[in-house]
Amino acid sequence: MLSRMLQELVSRWGYLAIAIATFIEGEVVLIWAGALAHQGMLSLPLVALAATVGSLAWGQTWFYVGRLFGRAFIDRRPKWRDRLATAEPWITRYGGWSVVAFRFIAGMAIVLPLLVGASGFPRRRFLVLDGMGATIWASSFACAGFALGTGLENVLGRAIDWPELVGLALGGALAIWLITQLARTLIARRTAHGAHQTSA
Repeated sequence: MLSRMLQELVSRWGYLAIAIATFIEGEVVLIWAGALAHQGMLSLPLVALAATVGSLAWGQTWFYVGRLFGRAFIDRRPKWRDRLATAEPWITRYGGWSVVAFRFIAGMAIVLPLLVGASGFPRRRFLVLDGMGATIWASSFACAGFALGTGLENVLGRAIDWPELVGLALGGALAIWLITQLARTLIARRTAHGAHQTSA
């Protein structure tokens, strides 16, 4: 069912569907689109470009929500407050690089651009850094999907069918989510350890 729906979306809307889908979801769609590029159904550079546009629109949207409504917008949402506690030391320590990297950190896709927007971060600087981050993120995941498609075809010794493409995307996204969760946990522990040493 899902594979048929995705097939219809790509055949009808092509790269526009990828741009919209990466605005809404992200990694799963992009890995899947990269695998389609491996099959020759899409162009890998255009997949990365469409995903960059969708992801950039996402980052800019939440940045301006933060700029307009401020930190109180986050404070009213209990689930986001916990993420805020992780995001603030990250921004303090890494500055502009946190804008480039936030897409790779699980749970930060909304909170970090909101917080940066609420902080009064310069709009042009955010646009440049966000554009860099969106390009790196889109290219990385599109190429990951392409590579996974190549690997699976080599293992199976045949072309991948649509349900397998969907499974490939979901499995790849799950693996990446687990890795980013581990990285986030390690960063939080290191930050807490540093704060403990400072207070001591």
